[in-house]
Amino acid sequence: MRKSITLASLLVSVALTVVPAAAFAAGTAGTGGSSLTTTPVSSVLRTTPGHPVSTTISVENNSLEAYNISLQLQTFKPYGVSGKAQIEKPKPNSAYMNWVHFSQTNFVAQPDVWQKVTMTIDPPSTASLDYYYSVLVKPSPIASNGASKEVGLNGYNAILELLDVESPNAKAQLSVTSFSSSHRLYEYLPATFNIGVHNTGNVFLAPQGNVFISRTNNFSHPLDTIPINSSQGNVIPGSNRVFSAGWSNGFPVFAQNTIAGQPETASDGTPVDHLQWDFTSANKIRFGKYYAKMVFVYNNGVSDIPTQAVISFWVIPWKVLTALAVILILCMVGLYVSGHKLADRTYKTFKPVHKDRLP
Repeated sequence: MRKSITLASLLVSVALTVVPAAAFAAGTAGTGGSSLTTTPVSSVLRTTPGHPVSTTISVENNSLEAYNISLQLQTFKPYGVSGKAQIEKPKPNSAYMNWVHFSQTNFVAQPDVWQKVTMTIDPPSTASLDYYYSVLVKPSPIASNGASKEVGLNGYNAILELLDVESPNAKAQLSVTSFSSSHRLYEYLPATFNIGVHNTGNVFLAPQGNVFISRTNNFSHPLDTIPINSSQGNVIPGSNRVFSAGWSNGFPVFAQNTIAGQPETASDGTPVDHLQWDFTSANKIRFGKYYAKMVFVYNNGVSDIPTQAVISFWVIPWKVLTALAVILILCMVGLYVSGHKLADRTYKTFKPVHKDRLP
């Protein structure tokens, strides 16, 4: 019996992120015994109406046998607020899907060999603003006659392409909806700050900024600077997204466990961590009230538009303080008991002797 998947409901856990040219970002997925690595995870293409633009997609077969590879063009939309994408079939009237051409859409991927495919998008002179493409990379085993076997698939690699066609009607506008810390009181670092944004314009944007940490609310001597959205994640028009920034420069600090280089998570998806005691950072003990100042910036096509906000939070290592208090109390009790015993021995040693009076 043949099995299939509904592509409209396929969720691809990749961030809507611009991959810097110097970085090597790849997605890896296994389907029915195959394992593919694809790059980039996503990219942004910019052009003007009537002018084509191209990008290169690379595919590596990590399996021990050759596979037939087919490329399928879909679109996507934001899913949730964490930067994930939901792959879906384009609507029947989506003419922009016809602008895309591949140098090859079907090929054989030999083991441990990179295959490169050129993707060209040729927008007409009437094109404007943004368009979103998803390229699904679908492997299938090769039958004895050279044809592809049809098998059940658990998932595909997907490459997201964000196309921006220059337009005088472009409206780049973003609003910061919230700035908060995950807790008002932390026992140990890291402290996590969440910045909620909403794209009120009609083009995707990649805002960036910093969170400054200080002991005072005038920030005259900041302790630390934490980048926000250094990976240049995009916010799609009409969508919400939450960017997180963590301050972990302290002692001790919670660090996430890893297994084979990958973050360890519990059955419910929450990260598994441990308290790390790096005594080379013992001078970075955090205690008391702190302030965090967010400066978030996006460009509206003319200038940078900044947004600022300040919150406060506390770091109190109450377990350590409790242990120190118990030790201090025990020491005081010990000193008190020892002092009384010493006083008793001294009194007994030098107890005055009363002689009988003479008649």
